[in-house]
Amino acid sequence: MAESAGAGFAVTEAMDELLGREALTVGVALDAAPAEIQAHLAEATADHPDTRQPTPQEASLLADLELTFSMGNPDDEVAMRDLAPEDPRDSSLTVNFGGRDVLGLKHVEELTYLRIGAEALVADVLGGDEAAVAAAERFTEDAGQLPESLTAAATGLRGDWVEVDPFQYPAYAEAVTRHGEVTPEAAHALAASIEDGDALLQPQAEWDVVGGLRAALDEGATTHHEGERRGAERVTLRMTAEQARAAIDPLLTLLNEHTTRYGLPPVVDAATDPAAEVEVALTVRHGVLSEATFDLAGLGQDDQATGPLPLRLSLAGGAALSLTAPESAGPVSPEDLTVALLYLQVRDEQRTEDEHRADLPGPMQP
Repeated sequence: MAESAGAGFAVTEAMDELLGREALTVGVALDAAPAEIQAHLAEATADHPDTRQPTPQEASLLADLELTFSMGNPDDEVAMRDLAPEDPRDSSLTVNFGGRDVLGLKHVEELTYLRIGAEALVADVLGGDEAAVAAAERFTEDAGQLPESLTAAATGLRGDWVEVDPFQYPAYAEAVTRHGEVTPEAAHALAASIEDGDALLQPQAEWDVVGGLRAALDEGATTHHEGERRGAERVTLRMTAEQARAAIDPLLTLLNEHTTRYGLPPVVDAATDPAAEVEVALTVRHGVLSEATFDLAGLGQDDQATGPLPLRLSLAGGAALSLTAPESAGPVSPEDLTVALLYLQVRDEQRTEDEHRADLPGPMQP
């Protein structure tokens, strides 16, 4: 594989073209089969005796994970490349596992909005059966019938965007635990996952994802042109493991915190040799950088007996997710959430009682 003198310039130009729009969208996914992810995490348990072996379901969830975030200020008509890393930007994030969105987060004009898909959460994450999914559907339908005084809480509970206070995530989790028939572990794990997403939407963290690639080029990373495939230019970018980790540090942090929260080893451990050379596969389509794939196995310990673990970033200029603020009368309070959940708990109990009454002998039915 010979080094191409023009490849580095082409990649720099392709990145400038990507950042030439007023917004940027990044899609994140592990490009590996469940068995490969399970083998990778199982191998990592040897270095982390306090962790456990992953289950096939957990490996499948990681294989199906699709995270997408958009950032920018389209209304200001300022190109992303003309913004400083610390400049304020609106942003939006969604998480799904191959189906409907489980989680959505927005930061718009310094306010935070949250959306949770209860049915998708039960079906795609918790592996609920048909009865559990039906119960989640009834829950969201009942939420739509809550009193007008609980509009904000009702909006969130039925799966629509609702303004939230990021400092209240633990209090929200406590309310759901007490009155939502959710275990404390599940409620606080979800709250922590939301906080992880919240951290990813901070301007500096978002900028690091793409800015790290740009910095690596400026700091001497080498490029090799690999030819064309399916109408796109393929380029290999060689950089140090330290540069690669810096480029995707916010994503590695999110993945590692997610797995360790459930007792699994980190997806990427600390690199034994930060100066080790690693390769990043780039795709340039129509002169615009459209994809970057990092081998996470190469960013951790030296032993790669389980093979590569590709993390694919899909890149596009513009906002694929809405960066507009939903209507809001203010953030939902933990107190209103508690009252709303109590209403729904009573409603479900009444429904159960009605079902039992239907089994009474004819003369005794109301």
